Formats: sequence, C-alpha cells, structure tokens
Amino acid sequence: MLQELLLALYGFPGAIFVESVDQNGEDLESVLTPASEYLPSISNGELALCADLLKLGSCYNVLEKFIRRYAGPSNSLYMAAIGFGFDDALKAYRNVLCALESEYLADASLDVSHASYRLHKYKILLPILADLAKKIDRIYKEACSKCDPLGCRLLDVLLSSAPPGLPGPRSVVRKLMARGMLVFHRQITSWLLYGVLHDPHNEFFVERVNDASHSPDQLNLSRFDESVHLPTDKNGFSDFDQQPKDAVFSLSVNRIPSFLPTAFAQQVLFVGEAVYHTSRRSIGIRNHEALLTNLEATFSDRFKQLTEALHSTLDVDNTAIETSSVQCLIDVGPLQQAVSDVRSFVSRHVWHDLVEKHNLLAYLRSVKDVALLGRGELFLAFLDQLSTVNPSSNSARTDTSMFLTSWPSVEGLLDRPAPSKSMDGNELHAVEYDVACAFLAAARAVSLDDDELDSRFRFYLSLQSDVSDNSDHISTNPVLWDCLHLEILVPPVFDLVFSKNVCRGYDRLFRYLAAIRRAQVSLQQFWADQTALWRHNCARKQFGPRASAAVAAGEIAPAQSIIDCRLLIRNHMAFIVENLQYYLQVDVIDSQFCHLMDRIQSDQEADLVQVVHEAFVASLQAQSLLFHPTARSCIVNLLSVCQQFVHVASHSPDSVSERENRLISDFQQLSAALFHCLVSSRLTGARPGVGLDVAAPMGRRIDQLAGRPTADLGQLLLRLDFNQFYSRSHGTIDVIT
Repeated sequence: MLQELLLALYGFPGAIFVESVDQNGEDLESVLTPASEYLPSISNGELALCADLLKLGSCYNVLEKFIRRYAGPSNSLYMAAIGFGFDDALKAYRNVLCALESEYLADASLDVSHASYRLHKYKILLPILADLAKKIDRIYKEACSKCDPLGCRLLDVLLSSAPPGLPGPRSVVRKLMARGMLVFHRQITSWLLYGVLHDPHNEFFVERVNDASHSPDQLNLSRFDESVHLPTDKNGFSDFDQQPKDAVFSLSVNRIPSFLPTAFAQQVLFVGEAVYHTSRRSIGIRNHEALLTNLEATFSDRFKQLTEALHSTLDVDNTAIETSSVQCLIDVGPLQQAVSDVRSFVSRHVWHDLVEKHNLLAYLRSVKDVALLGRGELFLAFLDQLSTVNPSSNSARTDTSMFLTSWPSVEGLLDRPAPSKSMDGNELHAVEYDVACAFLAAARAVSLDDDELDSRFRFYLSLQSDVSDNSDHISTNPVLWDCLHLEILVPPVFDLVFSKNVCRGYDRLFRYLAAIRRAQVSLQQFWADQTALWRHNCARKQFGPRASAAVAAGEIAPAQSIIDCRLLIRNHMAFIVENLQYYLQVDVIDSQFCHLMDRIQSDQEADLVQVVHEAFVASLQAQSLLFHPTARSCIVNLLSVCQQFVHVASHSPDSVSERENRLISDFQQLSAALFHCLVSSRLTGARPGVGLDVAAPMGRRIDQLAGRPTADLGQLLLRLDFNQFYSRSHGTIDVIT
C-alpha cells in the first residue's frame, strides 16, 4: 500500500489509488482517489490520510503536464521560463519522496502518518502552484486564440498570484518571477547594447513592423544562459548582421508590464532603435564596431550585475527569504537607472552623429527652404516654370479682348481642373515628371544645387482626398495644384528625426503655404493686368489729344469705374493674404525655426532633438490655424474666392457679372467671419501653438519661458485690424452692384 501511495504522490495511478473517471479539470481534489471506501487491512484513519495525500499527487500531475508542455523549446520564451521554474520548485518535493522511500525501507514500523508529516508544507504549496499553472495555461491559450501573445505581461500574472501571508508559496512565486525576469533582462540587454531584437515569438513590448525577411529560426533562444553576451560568429556580429536593414520598430503598449511606466518603454524603444540605425549608417567597419564596443565596455558589467542578482534569488534557500515580499523582486529602480544612463550615452553619441557628422542643421534649412517656402524666390521661379506663356500676337491690338489675349497668362500646368476619376497612369507620371523638371529648373535659376534637391524632395499627385489630412481642398472645384503633394526623401541617417507624422505635417504645411502664395501671386498679377488694361483703354483717351472730348462723351467713365472697383476689391484681398503670408513666414516660421536651431545645439541629446522637432512641426500647424476648424475653413474658402475672383474678372474685362458680385459678397463675409473667429479665440485664451520647451528639463524650461518666441493671435489681429477697419465696418466695402 505504501508503494502504491508513493507512486500516487508522483501522479501515477495504481491498483489501490486510481484515477477518477468523473474527473473535473477545475476540481483538482477528484483526480486521484482510493479505489474503494472500504479497503481491507487499511484503517479508516489511514484511508483519510491517504485521501488527503492524494491531493498532492493530483496537483503534482497538473504541474508535470504543464512542465512537459512548455518547458524546453515552445512557442513562448516566458512560458518556457515559467515551466523551468515550476520544475525547480518540484525538486524539493521529489527529494522528499525519495527520502520517504528510503525511510520506509529502513524502518518497517513507519506508516502513512509519517508521510503526512513529511509532506505537510506541500499541502499548502502544491495546490496553490497547481491553480497558478492552470490559470497561466488558461490565460495563455486565450491570448493565443486571439493572436495576441501575452509575452512579458505574464510577469503581471505571476505578480498578482503571489499569496499574501504564505511564505512558502510566495518564495516559489519569487523564483518564478526571477525566471521570467531573466528572459526580460536578456531581451533588454541585447536590444539596448547591440540593437538586436531577440523576440522570435513577438512577446517583447518592442516589435518589428516589417520583418518578412527575418526568420525566427535564425535565433537560438532555447537556452537561458547566464551571460549577457550574445551568440556570435568568429567576427562577433552574426546575429547583428542578420537583422533586416529596412526594419521599422514600434512600441506595443499592450505588452508593457504594469510595474513598468510607459516612459521607461519609450526610452527602451528609442535607445535600441538608435543603436540599430546608428550602427548601420556608420561608414567603415571601425565606426560600425565603435558604438557597440563602447556600449558593451561601459554597461555590460552593470547589466550583468542585475542578471546575477536574479540568479542569486534562484540559488537562495526558500527558508532564507520567507520573510521577504515578492514585490522586492521587481524593484525597477536599478533597471530604470541603468536604462536612463544608456539613453544619455546613446543620445549624445547619436546627436554628435546627426549634427556634427551629417550636418542636420543644414538639412533642416533645406527642408525649410522648400517645404516651408523659406526661399520665396525658389517658389516664384517654380511658378514661372509651370506657367504657360502664350506668344504675343502680331495682329494690332484694337480692342480689349485682343489686348487681354496677347497679354501673358498665368495659367500653368497645374491650373487645369483635377479629373473627377482616376487619371491614366502614364498621364499622371507625365505630369509629375513635368513638375519635377520645373522644380529643378527653378532651383538652377536661383543658383541652388538641383541634384541635391532632386535627391531630397519629390512631388507627386494624389487624386484621392486624404481623410486624415487636416487641410481641405483649396477650391470647391479643385485643380491639379490641390492634388500636389511634397514627399521628403529622408536619408536613413535622419530617420530618427523625420518620422512619418513629421513628414506628413511638412506636406500639409507646404500645401497650405503654397495655396496662400499662389493667391498672393495671382492678386499681384491681377493688379498688373488691370493697370496695363487701364493704360491701354483709359490713359490714352484721358491724357491724349482728344482727352476732353472723350471725357465729355463719357467714353472713359464706365471702364474707369469697373477698373477702380476691381482694384479696390483686389487691394482688400491682397491686404489679408499678404498679412497672413507675413505672419506665417516671419512671426511663426522664422521665429520658431530659430528657436529650433538653438534647442538642437543646446540640448545635445538626440531624443530631445526628436521631441523638439515634432513639437516644432506641430507648433507650426497650430499657429498656422490648421488645427482650428473654423479659422482654417475661413482661410481656405477665402483663398478660393480670391482665385475665383481673379479668374472671373480677367475673363470679363468690360462688365461686372453676377458671379463676380457674389464672389465680392462672399469675400466680405469670409473676411469678417475670419476676423471675428480670431477675436473670439483670443478672448477665450486659446493658445495657437505648441511650445518647443516640452522636452527641456524643468529647470531649463522655467528659464526659457520668458524668452521663448511664440506667435500670438494678437499679432495677426494687429496686422489685419491696425486701423480698426474690421472693428468698425465689419469688413463691408462699397462696390458696384
């Protein structure tokens, strides 16, 4: 009977103690039971003790199944670590069973009560561990069914399962946590110090976005070695070089353990990604190895100490740590400090690489000159290259229509209406090619390096509206200009600074600023056309030999009145557009850009440069009123009205049409609405911009608040209403109706 009992304690049924037919997976007590309630030669007391001990065998059986399923090569590094932890926890139980067998063989007087005495502490431990194993197995299977692996979030399950007031189970959970944290530390170390993401099962909170070319079989992660060094070949960088060169990494928030702040995970992502990209864009094998060598020499011992502390937890006897709390295991203070120090080290190195080696400031100035229209003469030359100039007619200019027909036209390649349906691919590429040629010709015209600009920028047409874009079509009847986008071809060295959102913001600003500049140029050209028309039709009659007769006959008055009224309306339109243009270029872009340059040179940390640049682009969009739905809509519609007014007035020089009167009325309403919208926003205390001091330390941030250049709505309102025209007349202009 004692032999059968020992086998049952190992989880094996026999003739006396059998496996219950009506076993319940949730009820561990009914797995192994006595074959009968009345067994010969076994007293009722011994039978009750045996039934109590059989619970241990049932729990042991559950734990053994978990170990066989997950310990060793499996679909989860963390599940394998927990399986090994359960196996370590059962070693003492197995040793006690072996000792019991020896004691029974040595002393025939020992009975079942002796086994109950020796296994007393396991009556509490094994049921708790079995419940924990079933809980982990259930949660893991549910996550796998949803294709959302838990990964390092399994550490949260262990942490929440530590029973309070029970030193024995708590010490075992401590060792399970140590096993899981060893895997976590190894992933952290390889990612921070080498830029290598050892995560074949997508369990780490840093994930690779496009990794079709990388196979998990390339990584040997089935063994949990104690060293922090990575498996390498004879050159020392085999796993490092196997990473795909075009990999993009992101943060999976759902996998961040609850005991780690999100800021910690963001630092880990930044450091590993910076090491990954910096090592690959370094020129020469010596520079390639320099960063990794310095990182390993500076921080490998520190991370090794953290790993050794976890190994010491595994080697300590359970009785020595029974009074400690499981929360002490996940004191992330040393780990956070180590990651922070690595971040500072890598950030300074990357800053030196970006600013001093690859001249980030010059690249930003180039982006400002093109995407933010910092070089106004470049955009004017670009418009000239796109414009189609009609050759002058040799016929005599006898009337107004012939005069306007012979006058240079501002209609260009992109002023054609945008097709409602998809444009033919060849035609679309042809237009994009012509735009690119015009841009390069404009660059050569203003003495810029066209090859350099061609490698940095690309224009393309998108006939489908982007819902995520904050900018609307500039016209109710969009032309190809409204479909033009600017793509910044970011070199790999600047991938850290120019994210997709930043490049999208630059494109949004370019389209917005280009629309304002086009409206300004159209109004200036309209003034030149109307002035030339007045000289042709009115000046000769008014100041010529027959001036008195022409005036007396009333030949000049109608044309003079139409031209005067149109120039008056044009002046009001140009006043708003030019002041808006000056506000954006001087008060917003130039001031913020100068502050950005100062911050980049003073911070000298790459992650701060990344944050400041993102804040710079967001601030430009906010101060340009792109995030203000009402003001943006007013500006967009006002620019559209200006363009339509120029087009309609240019095609009917002798009379004022009803459509022209409607456009004048719409302009007055839109200008007044824009002014009142800006006034309301200012009175409510709305800030138009995002400060660039967001990434500065608190002490430096307070010192910079007084001198930080910001553009306020009051500056724009002062320019628009310096003579209180809108305040008094609400933007109403007396014109011909």
